[in-house]
Amino acid sequence: MPAESGSSVLRSHRHVVHFYDRDEELAESGSSVLRSHRHVVHFYDRDEELAESAGDYLADAIAEGGTAVVVAAPARCADFESRLAACGVDVAAARRGGTLVSLDATRLARQLTRAGQADRAAFDAQVRPAILAASRTPGPVRVYGEIVAVLWAAGHVNAALELEGFWNELGREIPFSLYCGYPRQSVESSQHHGAVSEVCRLHTAVVGRRAAGTAVSPAARAHWGDATRTFPGTREDTQAARGFVLGMLGPWRGEQLAADAALVVTELATNAVLHAGSAFSVSLALSADVIRISVGDSLPLGQPGQDQWLAAVPGHGLGVVAAMAISWGFEKLGSGKAVWAELPLPR
Repeated sequence: MPAESGSSVLRSHRHVVHFYDRDEELAESGSSVLRSHRHVVHFYDRDEELAESAGDYLADAIAEGGTAVVVAAPARCADFESRLAACGVDVAAARRGGTLVSLDATRLARQLTRAGQADRAAFDAQVRPAILAASRTPGPVRVYGEIVAVLWAAGHVNAALELEGFWNELGREIPFSLYCGYPRQSVESSQHHGAVSEVCRLHTAVVGRRAAGTAVSPAARAHWGDATRTFPGTREDTQAARGFVLGMLGPWRGEQLAADAALVVTELATNAVLHAGSAFSVSLALSADVIRISVGDSLPLGQPGQDQWLAAVPGHGLGVVAAMAISWGFEKLGSGKAVWAELPLPR
């Protein structure tokens, strides 16, 4: 995903992330970005810069007759209220009138996760009603959200990525704009560089400097060590798994590796859905020479009838994987198993 700039870029995208170096830089382009896009991510350095930028974004919604929804920790809500007041918003009146709504991101982060995974049913029960109610106002609905940042800081990186996806899906159903805040330090110091790349993939454009660990061009290959994502186990999830792998392999898009990896994960995920009938995980491990794709499920090795579908029959399932991979195999994974395959990296 090339770094882009300019008003034409900002007008043409619905989901933008801006990695900026100077407050002045954000002030020069930020207001137009925030007003014209549906999902903005701010990797910020200081709380004050976030309060100013996101506070102005929320104040504009109220000034235009719409609703501002703040999904943040209590201390952050207080910072935003101070900024709203500085922008001329009567905070108390906005609360009474329902044009300013606050939700506790720390509490929601606990309610929206189960065993380290994002809970879609909880999201629909806890978040969707608030956004739906806000959308009944005549003006724009703007949401600030930091549940993803709370989850990331707690080590639930996979849940944060899943939640970003939930927000995008909700945005296709209900018209609103979303501003997500991540502390830049927590992202750049993270060992989950593949997840940082996935955050960028979830946006249609990147404006300004990228966060450390994200790839900038096919020549500058990705620098992540491993990445894992869990899927519920429906037939549709095989395509979601394929999209996850393609997103992680962005620097190799257009090369045979990405196509081969997408086919491998599709075959392995399909096997997990059809034969294990459980949720499955997709893990990618990157080394100097190969990428290992591993799909784990809850069905242990050695189950009756398992030998048949774990056989590498030419032209089908694992036969396709075996023909493409330089090596492949099985391993015990907790109470279940994982099927893995290794593909060579382009030189």
